[in-house]
Amino acid sequence: MADSVDRVFVHALNTVKKIPKTGAARPPPADRMRLYGLYKQAMEGDVDGVMERPTAATLQAVGGSSDDVAREQDKWDAWNSQKGLTRTEAKRRYVEALIETMHRYANTPNALELVAELEFVWNQIKSNNSSHSSSGSGESASADSSSAFSPRRFQQPLSGTEGPMKILSPMSEEDESERRLAEEVDQAGDEDPGEYARRNDKRSKRMERAIVRLSAEIAALREQIATGREWKTRKERSFTNWLGWAFVMFTKHFAVDFFIVCLILLWMRRRKDHRLEDHVRGAMRVAREYVRKVLPSR
Repeated sequence: MADSVDRVFVHALNTVKKIPKTGAARPPPADRMRLYGLYKQAMEGDVDGVMERPTAATLQAVGGSSDDVAREQDKWDAWNSQKGLTRTEAKRRYVEALIETMHRYANTPNALELVAELEFVWNQIKSNNSSHSSSGSGESASADSSSAFSPRRFQQPLSGTEGPMKILSPMSEEDESERRLAEEVDQAGDEDPGEYARRNDKRSKRMERAIVRLSAEIAALREQIATGREWKTRKERSFTNWLGWAFVMFTKHFAVDFFIVCLILLWMRRRKDHRLEDHVRGAMRVAREYVRKVLPSR
């Protein structure tokens, strides 16, 4: 069931990407937030283990406005409202909610075609799972009844080499591999083509399930990368970050200029030239007088 839901969930995500191109009406914010909460729950689980509820202080520190604060808090609340759901259940509810929403707001032929295709796939998955569950219960019941009423028979051990235990002759690894290869070739020659097709079908289904699971993990990773980049961009463009960058640059330039002036003073003192030193002392004297006038006397 989980693999089938994963496959339909990926199909639903692809459908969402195609909706803007159809020109369909946009659902109201409540429906969009519900789908967002189910999507985040399906991809990352409960919000408690991922992030805390955004506050005005944290978002305004990175340059967010009041609208950004309200929007981020609504998204967190929508995610938190799905708390406790397993990822498979969240995916199932996301597909059903998306089909319901598209039926209400899909008003173009292309959008109607997309929702019809998604609903058809989802109905096929539900019907297949219901049939498998009913057949499985019937087979298990019949097996239990037959095993309950059939007498149990035990095989008596035989003497010599005709019994369950046989004496095997020594065989090297090469001989064993050659024998197994010959048996496989014989079995392949006598094998029914339908059985071979069924084996290939099972193998292709396993590969398809693995690809769907990998696609879901890649989608979650892309979502996390996009969220991280958006957060980093907001932080880099914030006023606090710009102010810190300006302070660091000013400090670096001041330190470099101070070091250069010290080197020039030492070089001129060795040449017994005190002109720059007199200018520096005069500037420092003016600065001290200014500080005494501005600051209150103790």
